Amino acid sequence: MKLLGSIVSVFIAAPLSAQQRPVDDIFLDHPSMDRNSTVQPSKSAEAVAPVFRERAILDASIARSDNGVWFLTGVPQRDGPKDGVRMWTSSDGKTWSALGAVHATGRRLGAPEVRVRGQSLYLSFQDQDGCARIAIGSVAAPRGPYRESPCLVENAEHPSIFIDDDGAGYLLWAGGSIARLKGNLDALAEQPRFLKPDASFFRSPIPEGQDWPVRTRIGEKGATMIKRGDRYVVAASEITGRMRSPTEDAFMATGPTPYGPFTRRFLAVPHAGRTSLLKDAGGALLATYNPQCADRFAVFCEQVGLVRLERFADGRLRPDNSTLTARGAAARLQPVQPAITIRDPSVAPGPDGTYYLVGTTGKNREEAGELALWTSGNLRDWRETRLTFDRAGLGHTFGNTVALWAPEIQWVAKDKTFYLVLSMMERDVGGKTWLYRSVSGKAAGPYRNVASTYLVQGIDGFLFEDGDGLYLLWGGGNLAKLNARRDGFERPPIKLVDTDGEAIGYEGNALVRINDRYFITGAEWNGPLRTHGTYDMMFGSARSIWGPYSKRQLGVPHAGHGTIFKDGAGQWWTTMFGNDVTAPFRKQFGLAPVRIDLDGGLTLDDRQPAR
Repeated sequence: MKLLGSIVSVFIAAPLSAQQRPVDDIFLDHPSMDRNSTVQPSKSAEAVAPVFRERAILDASIARSDNGVWFLTGVPQRDGPKDGVRMWTSSDGKTWSALGAVHATGRRLGAPEVRVRGQSLYLSFQDQDGCARIAIGSVAAPRGPYRESPCLVENAEHPSIFIDDDGAGYLLWAGGSIARLKGNLDALAEQPRFLKPDASFFRSPIPEGQDWPVRTRIGEKGATMIKRGDRYVVAASEITGRMRSPTEDAFMATGPTPYGPFTRRFLAVPHAGRTSLLKDAGGALLATYNPQCADRFAVFCEQVGLVRLERFADGRLRPDNSTLTARGAAARLQPVQPAITIRDPSVAPGPDGTYYLVGTTGKNREEAGELALWTSGNLRDWRETRLTFDRAGLGHTFGNTVALWAPEIQWVAKDKTFYLVLSMMERDVGGKTWLYRSVSGKAAGPYRNVASTYLVQGIDGFLFEDGDGLYLLWGGGNLAKLNARRDGFERPPIKLVDTDGEAIGYEGNALVRINDRYFITGAEWNGPLRTHGTYDMMFGSARSIWGPYSKRQLGVPHAGHGTIFKDGAGQWWTTMFGNDVTAPFRKQFGLAPVRIDLDGGLTLDDRQPAR
């Protein structure tokens, strides 16, 4: 995994002037260095439950009055009348009574939102001509009558109203436009503005070729606002494409005024769809959860749930750790041993039933020729030790900052010894990969370089033993068969691709064989690269090790760069470490059970308990 910082062992083999140079700022500001995940569920966490399932609905909005009456509206789906604003009320936020069409004007009104202030009930909506309007009624008489404003803004999608503590009203619409309203709320009092993060985020240019954190918007639709303490919380939704699915997530930011300046946006409620914000009786902030059915990882769809938000130490609002907002076993995974901080974990079974773990970790002391090594007999309890390799045997002089990444350990039965594959990334130069053999036959080494220098250009080497020999896989799908001496290849490498001609993952590839079918896995970012996307494990399968492989598919969400192995009981596992903001944990060692089918399928095995 291509990261620098405290998580890797860094050394400099260069003149003193070069030693004084810091690691690239581009890596210091790398989005994946974020130490805080969006969700870190407890072991007893439960999936968000629907509080409203009376009718399929989207763009749901909930408000609560001071006397404890709940109001809900939204856009009904499929069958049934859709004119006016459909509304339901509840005394407990769980059991709802239908009021039918309130403010029934014979028109079909789009994406209504309901808000309450004191005894006033506010509906904001887009009329059939695309105009944003506000209708004002009474909490005591939610069926009406309502006083409707003239057209406030033309072509204004998803309008929302916010009433501040001083009584000033604001209209929000689309992905983040805002304008203060006149006192009677029947016209704009100013020219619209656009909500966006603090201008300080724009002082430095976006590095070329990088998908850096979004600085130009909070979301793309459904902007809404609430005040929490002395901060204004603005939320908007956006379809990100995480997990290779059209996930519509709720993003938020906070600021000192309704106009900001706002913090950089953060992903607050995964899979929430267009959200609305409200407070419960105790003042806790709630967000509605109302996903579309196209999101195959949402807990449910076209129903409405409520997610309680907490403010974490970094200032972000996130679901509390008792709530899961994603469906499937991946959302419930826990780190095997939280004390093991690691990236790119590699586990290999040994010949004696012992399992061996290495990875990218700050405990690696590359300059001394040592790597952290953990051993286990049951995949639950891991003991830390070390392995040693011949540092001088690298046979290469570095002229710049270098980091050791993604070591892999493998037992090779044919050679009756362990091998260590390790990569070095040199700033402004690129990466190279070395292959080392244990001269003792033991996992602890010592290891000697099989060649006089590096074996290949590129990183993320993975060693695979097949019936006809030993193979090296590296650099996002390059495969070559090693010669008998293991210091070179029998023939030039082949780039493994799927039937679309695409690489299966851009890094972190691994191979397994089951009977006569080969499975290749690889890491791929789905959705916004490194910022709010997911670092997933993709896979393909083929009858020949050289492919072509089946069209790449999502295997295990959030698993990214890991290795697949089979335990002594025949269960397959993949390692994972959590490298995206919606992973269940971050930079820790995890094991996820996988089910591999002989017809070419590979999925997370929710029939097996995770380690």
